[in-house]
Amino acid sequence: MRIFTRLLTLVLVCMSYASNAQTRYVDDVFSEVNVTAPTPVASNYTILQWIASQGQLPVIRQPLVAQFYSPKGDTETNRPLIIYIHTGNFFPFPANGSCGGTLADSSNVEIAKRLAKKGYVVAMVNYRQGWNPFDNNELIRRYFLINAAYRGVQDMSTYVRYFRRSVKEFGNPHGIDAEKITMWGQGTGGYLSLAAAYLNQYSEIVAAPGGKFILPLPTGGTVPMVIEAYNGNIDATGPITTVDATYNSLSQLRIGDTLCIPNHVADPAGNPYSSDFALAVNMGGALGDSSWVNTGEIPLISYHVTTDPFAPCGTDILNVPTPTGPKAVVEVSGSCEIAKIIERKGLNNVFKTIPSVVDPASATNISGYPGFYEFRSTPNNTSSPWEWAASATTAGGATGCNTDGISARKYIDTIMTYFTPRACFALNLPCKDKLINTKDLTDVDVQLMIAPNPASLDVTITTADNAPMKAVTVYDITGRVLAKNVNIDQSRFVVERNNLNNGLYFVKIDFDKGSLTKKIIFE
Repeated sequence: MRIFTRLLTLVLVCMSYASNAQTRYVDDVFSEVNVTAPTPVASNYTILQWIASQGQLPVIRQPLVAQFYSPKGDTETNRPLIIYIHTGNFFPFPANGSCGGTLADSSNVEIAKRLAKKGYVVAMVNYRQGWNPFDNNELIRRYFLINAAYRGVQDMSTYVRYFRRSVKEFGNPHGIDAEKITMWGQGTGGYLSLAAAYLNQYSEIVAAPGGKFILPLPTGGTVPMVIEAYNGNIDATGPITTVDATYNSLSQLRIGDTLCIPNHVADPAGNPYSSDFALAVNMGGALGDSSWVNTGEIPLISYHVTTDPFAPCGTDILNVPTPTGPKAVVEVSGSCEIAKIIERKGLNNVFKTIPSVVDPASATNISGYPGFYEFRSTPNNTSSPWEWAASATTAGGATGCNTDGISARKYIDTIMTYFTPRACFALNLPCKDKLINTKDLTDVDVQLMIAPNPASLDVTITTADNAPMKAVTVYDITGRVLAKNVNIDQSRFVVERNNLNNGLYFVKIDFDKGSLTKKIIFE
């Protein structure tokens, strides 16, 4: 059986584990997925109407909706939940000047369905949008954006509390474990998953170094860009307690407009529902300030293109795409910088206990950090290679949109493979025990022989008759999967060079009782 290597894609290994039996939350144990219509679960006030009317109309209350993806035919009722946040530049699609920004974006749907097939419940959620990216004053743009992000964090906290309440008061209609919630953000959603995870106190905004979220007043003095008594507390559990005419004069919002209303605050006995969750994931995006990450907070899984021109991977200026071009807003910290801080504070230490045999990504993790997967050399240098659209242009004026769904899905392969073992460990799922007991085999265990190596054409792999190979995967030194072949069940396998360039490659070989990885060289 041949290994086909014509499609070079950034995909890490689809792993076979200690036995052929499928493992929930690791393998696709379900073939079909139930998908609901978007369902309102809360509401809060949005400024979109005010923006559309150029300040003539008041803010209005907007439904916060969730669309659920769950495994069809599943009988489990205590499943981990993933709250998935779409991208969109805090503005409705297609007016956002982006290639996507809805619940139905292709990448959202693809990832949600894959997760559901592994046994997760996914809630694809919206959030309040609206800010002013067009003002010529960068401080005003920053003021509007930090407020949009603040509202987004409030919305994510509201969703978490809804799900806790749904378990306790509504009979757990979604069949979830409210203590095993992951917040997963893509693009703009990555800003929200990061902020929801690490911006835990209003005071962290005011105290950000350099006064980056403090606005100078034209008449002298300063005012915070977010005022808790005016915008509501960070979890959206408390009502507005004041109306600030000075603040309104800066924002041009109507005096008396309400910007926040509490949802799902406490049970009938007055016991508060927590807004906490167990794991954060960001695909792109950035954190408003790196000082927001503190010891004792939750683990993080990050994916980032290091050359992202909008959301910097390190600490740099955030540029937001708009219909009139990118707009500089504020200095932020992306995955490259956050990964260093996470490492120093030990937040991702749980990932260091994952056996390498079930985590081949660790061998080719360019970032060098246990929770951060770094993408380089993406097609057309795109910052979101996992996204694709039906057309290269949108009605809102976005151009150059990726239409190659095949390539995007390969990136999603990588994302899922990297996420799978880490979620098992971070959420303490049953799959953790299966993975931690998987054996890392040696050449002697299976009587492995690889020849010729180096090779000019093909490489033949042989093993003992009682140790047939179950799967063979070839990938390069950057972690790109070049080919994979499963269900081999033979003791002899030929890796054909086809059009591979000269260089070093890795071959991961899976057996019934474990796996091993070997180097091969083509010259």
